[in-house]
Amino acid sequence: MKKLLTLIGTLLLAAPLTFAQVDLQKEFFSLPDTVTNAYLDSVKINVKAPNDYWMVGVYGGLSLQYGYYNPTRLVDWQLKYPVFGFSVIRQYTMFGIFPNMGLEFGAQLNYEGYKFKTNNETGYRPTESGAYSAVMTVPEAFMLSHFHIDFGEHFKLMAKVGLYGGYRLKIARQLDEAFVGSNYEQYINEFRDYDRRITYGLMGGVGMGVMLGRFEIHLMANVKWGWSSFWKPDYASPYYYRYAYPLDGAVTLGAYYQLTPRHGHTDAQLRKLARKLVAEEQNK
Repeated sequence: MKKLLTLIGTLLLAAPLTFAQVDLQKEFFSLPDTVTNAYLDSVKINVKAPNDYWMVGVYGGLSLQYGYYNPTRLVDWQLKYPVFGFSVIRQYTMFGIFPNMGLEFGAQLNYEGYKFKTNNETGYRPTESGAYSAVMTVPEAFMLSHFHIDFGEHFKLMAKVGLYGGYRLKIARQLDEAFVGSNYEQYINEFRDYDRRITYGLMGGVGMGVMLGRFEIHLMANVKWGWSSFWKPDYASPYYYRYAYPLDGAVTLGAYYQLTPRHGHTDAQLRKLARKLVAEEQNK
């Protein structure tokens, strides 16, 4: 009898503790910020596709012109700014499997040109119709494949590659001292008959992005490889192929806004969405 009373007393004491644990567990799961990662990973999330959204933004920066030439010439990097433009980016999940894809299209005001430098051994500085440097203002349009890899909720790396096309709108030449006062002065700010105005080629870049809610900050380093020479390659002689193609770089900083809601695909982003769903379910 004594043992029975002891057993009953033990059960009576244990019952409140058991119910307390159940209540605590229920309260635990009702607090979204304290739900464990294991529980969040088990929550079924009905998302149509991660990283499936539109964004639009503007950017600005500077351009570096270099180029490649025949005959080979000593060349200096030439700095020109500001570069500015806008783009629209469509992020999507390819085949429902790869959440890192995107398309980017837009327009920008950029520059092309060249700057020849003096050969220290010979003292000779090459010129093009008396000019040792030229800068062309070039409005451009582009369409790029856009790739990104997200790291956590707020950071990502980006890469892009595609095609661009533009029109050489204005030109500013610097004449060599030996040609000051010559007929070449009339072409300081004028294109010649054998200059090419249309430009096109390959464009790409790499960079990083910071995501703050629906705003994104993009820092990019871009390269542009032109396929249209600055002038007709055979203008001096049909037997000699003289060319000068753009090979330029640019550094830009941009601000973008997500037009449609973004659902990330990393563990942290999916758990954040699961926590939100749990909170909404508990508040019903």
